[in-house]
Amino acid sequence: MKNLVNDVLSIFSPQAVKPVLIRSGLSHREIASLQPVGVSSVSWATSVEELNNAFVKKALDAGAVGYHITNVESHKPGNDGQHVMAATATFYNIKS
Repeated sequence: MKNLVNDVLSIFSPQAVKPVLIRSGLSHREIASLQPVGVSSVSWATSVEELNNAFVKKALDAGAVGYHITNVESHKPGNDGQHVMAATATFYNIKS
């Protein structure tokens, strides 16, 4: 029960974001200095894996060292019955 209460309370309180790192070999100091540098969205993925792969590619293309996915939604567009996922990701880079 305590975990459930903590989960509900965490929705309303700021949380430390730990982005997924896509560049290896970063020092602890570099990781501690990560800051958000951009936002991107995907609205066409048909699986979580495809969604994640799209954000990794976009983050690499943007020169980011990490990303954090938020606002994941799933819906069935049109008549084909295929679930489509949409999400937003924040990209992170080392503070200059």
